[in-house]
Parts: sequence; C-alpha cells; structure tokens
Amino acid sequence: MESLRRTLPVPVSLVLAGALCAGAAVSEPIGSELLDLSIEELANLTITSASRVSESLRDTPAAVFVITAEDIRRSGVTSIPEALRLAPGVEVARRSAFEWSVSIRGFNSDLANKLLVLVDGRSVYSPLFAGVFWDVQDTLLEDVERIEIVSGPGGTLWGANAVNGVINIITRKAADTQGGYGEILGGNEERVIGGLRYGGTLGETMTARAWLKYVERDASFASGSGDAIDAMRMSRAGFRADWDANQEDSFTVLGEVYAGETEGLFADTFTIGTLPSGTSRDAVDLSGANVLGRWQRSLGDSSNLQLQAYFDHTRRDIPNTYDERRDTFDLDFQHQVQLGARNDFLWGLTYRDTRDSIENTLFATFDPPRREFRQYGIFLQDRIVLAPDRLYLTIGTKLGHNDFTGVEHQPNVRLAWRPDGRQTLWSAVSRGLRIPSRLDQDLVLTVPAAAPGIPLPFYFVVTGNEDFEAEELLAYEAGYRFQHGDKFSLDLALFRNEYDRLQTNEPDAPLLVLVPPLPHVIVPSHLDNNMHGDSYGGTAVANWQVLPGWRLRAQYAYLDLELETNSASLDVTSPSLAGNSPEHQAAIYSFLDLPRDLSFYAGVRYVDELPNQDVDAYVAVDVNLAWRFRPNAEASIAVQNLTDDTHPEFVGGTGNLIERSAYLKLQWSF
Repeated sequence: MESLRRTLPVPVSLVLAGALCAGAAVSEPIGSELLDLSIEELANLTITSASRVSESLRDTPAAVFVITAEDIRRSGVTSIPEALRLAPGVEVARRSAFEWSVSIRGFNSDLANKLLVLVDGRSVYSPLFAGVFWDVQDTLLEDVERIEIVSGPGGTLWGANAVNGVINIITRKAADTQGGYGEILGGNEERVIGGLRYGGTLGETMTARAWLKYVERDASFASGSGDAIDAMRMSRAGFRADWDANQEDSFTVLGEVYAGETEGLFADTFTIGTLPSGTSRDAVDLSGANVLGRWQRSLGDSSNLQLQAYFDHTRRDIPNTYDERRDTFDLDFQHQVQLGARNDFLWGLTYRDTRDSIENTLFATFDPPRREFRQYGIFLQDRIVLAPDRLYLTIGTKLGHNDFTGVEHQPNVRLAWRPDGRQTLWSAVSRGLRIPSRLDQDLVLTVPAAAPGIPLPFYFVVTGNEDFEAEELLAYEAGYRFQHGDKFSLDLALFRNEYDRLQTNEPDAPLLVLVPPLPHVIVPSHLDNNMHGDSYGGTAVANWQVLPGWRLRAQYAYLDLELETNSASLDVTSPSLAGNSPEHQAAIYSFLDLPRDLSFYAGVRYVDELPNQDVDAYVAVDVNLAWRFRPNAEASIAVQNLTDDTHPEFVGGTGNLIERSAYLKLQWSF
C-alpha cells in the first residue's frame, strides 16, 4: 500500500538561535569527541536498549550491536537506513529514492511490522500498519551519538511489536554539541543535503541546541524506462535542552517539526464498474511534529526514577489513496532499585493514547474513519546475582492491555555467565507479540484490474478482520563474546524462533455482479491468522585492530525461515513471504587513518538473493575519503555502489533500480 507518495521551502531561521547566542558557546573541531575507540573500549560501551538501564555491552545477555558516531561519520552514510546496513543481520533494502524496507530476522516488506524503532525514547511505530514509515525518519546525523540494535524479542520491556528486534537511535546531549556546526552535500543522487546547528548555554546549568536540515534526492532508475518518478524533498528543524537542576535531578526537552513531499505515479479515481482511466503524476504530502520531556532522579545506590512523556502529530496525504492525521500521547515511568546485594529490580508503567482521522477513498477505506485506542501496562524485571562477577539471572515480564486483543503477557528469562574477564556466554527464552493494527482489522482495499479476453472489470477486495489476533513468537537464543585485549573481539549469536497466528489473506468466493449498466466481478478475500513458521540462524562479528590507525570488521548473518499455512487456510501465497529475506549476508568494513589528516573507509557487502522478489544476489562496494584540512573543517568524497551502475534491492523485474551515487561533502564547526 505504501508505494503510494510534496515540500515546504528550506527553513531560513534557527528556532531558539537568539536565546542560545546569549550563552557562552565554545566551538569544537569536527569529530573531536569521536576519539578512536579501542576494541576493548567498544566492548565496554554503555547501552540501555536491552534492559532499559545502563549496562556494559560486554555483559548484556542479548544479541546487541552498536553503530557508533564514528562509524556513521567515517562511512559517509546520508540516511538512517543506510547507517543500519553497518549492523549484522539487519535487512535493509532500498526500494526507491525514499522508500526502504527494514527488518531483522525475516519478514521484510514495505509493510514490515515486527520491529520496534525508537528515537531518543520516542517510538516511531505507526498503529496504521504496525510498522515504520522510513521516509520521514531523519535527523542531523552529526548529532547521533549511537544506534543500539537488539536482535530478538524486546517485548518484556518495550511492549508489543518489539518482536524480532529493537532499534534505538540516541542523539547526543546538548552539552556535547556546543558552538556552531554546518554541512553541505551535493551529488548525482543525493542532490542537496544541508544542515545547520548551534548550541549554547542558558544559565549555569542548562545547555541547548537548535538545528535544521534540508534533503533533496533525485529519482531512482525505472527498469527499462529511464528515471523513475520518485524524487523527494524534506525540510525539518528541531531543538534539545538539558538541565541539571541539582545533583539528583535532570531534565531533558526535545522536539522537531518536518514537512516534505515525495513524488509518484498514482492511479486515477474510479467507480465500481469502471477502471481507472490511467495514472497521474502527483506527490505525497508529509508533515509532522513532536515534543518529548524527560525527568530523571538519582536515588543513590544504583537506584533511580525516570518519567517520560511525548506528543507526536503526523500527517500523510497520498493522492487518490488516503489522507491520515494521527495524534499520539505516550507516558512512561520506570523505577530501578537495588534490593540487597543480589537483586537489581526494575519496574515501570506505560500508557499510550493514539487517535487518527482518515479521509478514505474507494481504493483504501478504513472503517471506522476515526478511531481512538489505548495501550497500558506494567513491566517487571529482576537481575539476580547468582555468583558475584560470574553468573547473572534475569527474569521479567510485561502485562499489557490493548483495545484490539485485551490483556497480553510477554515474559523472558536470560542467563549470563562470565568465566573470566575476557569471555561472556549467555542464553535466553522469550515470548514476543505483534498486536493488530488498523490495517489488520479495519481496512477495505479495493484494487481494480482487467483480465485479458474478459470485458468485465475485476476488483480484488481485501477486508480486515475484527477478530484478528496478535501474532506470537517464542524465541530461543544463545551467544558468546570473546575479548582479546584491545586487538581482537568476537561476538556470536544463535537463535531459533517459533511463530504462530501469522497473518494470511484468505480467499472468499468470487461474485459476478450483473446489475446494469456496470456489470463487474468481485474477487474478495479477508485477513486471518492461519500461518505458522520456524526460523533459525545467527550472526558473527569480528573486530581486528590491525594497526593503531587501521581497524577491520567482518560480519556474517544467516537466516533460514520457513512458513506454512494451517490446514484450514486457502491462502497459497503468504508462505512465499519467507523469500523476502536474504539467507546469507556478509560484509567487511575497513576504517583507515592516513597521513596528512586523511581517513579512508571501504565497505564491501554481499546480500543473497530474494526469491519472492525476483532479486538476484549482489555485491555493493562503498568508499569514503575524508580530509581534515583544518581542525574545524573537513571535506570528503564518497561513492556508493562503486562497482555497479544499477541493481534492484527489493522488487526485481518492474521495480526501481538503485544507481551508483557519488557526492562531495563539506562540514565545519564555528
């Protein structure tokens, strides 16, 4: 449904700039905070996504990978989905200039719905289809501190829809972005990307920044017909303020506003009994705004409180398809408390209210056109020290209520063993759920078609199911980490997943309508939960510090996914969705420092075939050469898909082809 797709002028003023200038600002050289981390320091990075509290990556009993700010800067990526390619096991397929399919451990599609994505603690999952609209997910990449990726279920702490993984995009504190920063980028595909940010102090204990960004991308290549119609333009602006009120209390407020358009071809309107007269070139209007506030209080002895709330407004107007407006309010409270010497206990409460208003068309109708639904729940987790510095047991669950399926629970058990300071072995058993969305229960999709030799128009009508149940996962995981000083590290993770109640599209009896003067044929179907499946696989990541200024990373991911419908099902197409994900993915990344303040990045990626999408296996080579010609200025040249003019990444045959891209970039601080 979302291959269906306009922009405000480039912003000309910085929100809060005058206020920020009032404080003392110190300009820092570009990347000065990105000191080369040793492999040992990488292993000891503090993360929060796996357990909601700060812990060392090395000790985390989960399949976790961190994309650092240095990885993002050196690789020269220009979007968040591109950055996600740097992580093992993340399936990233570009479908057009602005469309991406992103998943973990299978089930990739334009409507992928088993992955939870957070930006600074704000969920960007859409209740319309239980997935992520990647065309509007962006920020000033220079301000991203890290991206934490947890492969496997995260529902115990993060709730429904964190089925196959959690991606948490974390930006830097305002204190780390003081002074001014600017960037300008231009190329054949990335036409223009410009950004500006200024940070300063407000009083003695508050720091803040404001930023803006503009992106314009050229169209991709339509197979056999030249340029596709999928160019995009997007403007956005945002701010962040951090206040350390005292030694115990800290506050954060951040927000952004964006607007843009993406071009496309759209079928003309039609009425039942007729077919669209053709297609028209038009654009999807996209806009939104959000604001988040967070209070943290330290209670000493590893105990703390956190209260977070955010409001998010989005609009997506797709010509001749639907116009959705959505408002979401989310409240999240958590309390971490140390109980004695052995128990680190975490509990919390969650509440979310989301309301939408949809202007329907005959093509896509949501019934009712307006709906409000709520989710609320409680999560509990206890990390128990079985043997100090050696053996840890983590148990927890989340009890949640949603308006679709009522009360659901998502427990997990995790065990971590550290036989010595260099090794960690872990295992886990978890249950995950993907609760229904508006699409599953309320959608009526009417697709007109013509059959050769038959004068009557056909209409394929897919109807949602008000009894659609939550999709279920039972996951078994194990992993091993090995650290050899600051020269070498190895991270292995294995999994077996068992899925049940997966979505199917069940055909119903065709209907011949001979009511004059517009006879036609209806081919109906409805959504149901009649598929199950199994998958197994794993990832391997090795880091090697070859020389003080040269680091290599090799990574590999394997996935075997098999889907099968139940005996009561008549759906013969849904099991083929297993062919939307590559069986093998492999990559080697090289980060090299050169004399005269030069740095060179090279990445070679192999992605296996996608049988269900008619996409062959391909190898992509990306390079980036950067020159720090002044302490506060850097120029770089990057080429993506160096060895390949064009290739499809998700839809073969008639789909769009991703072209070789080259650009020049200048960034400076002041």
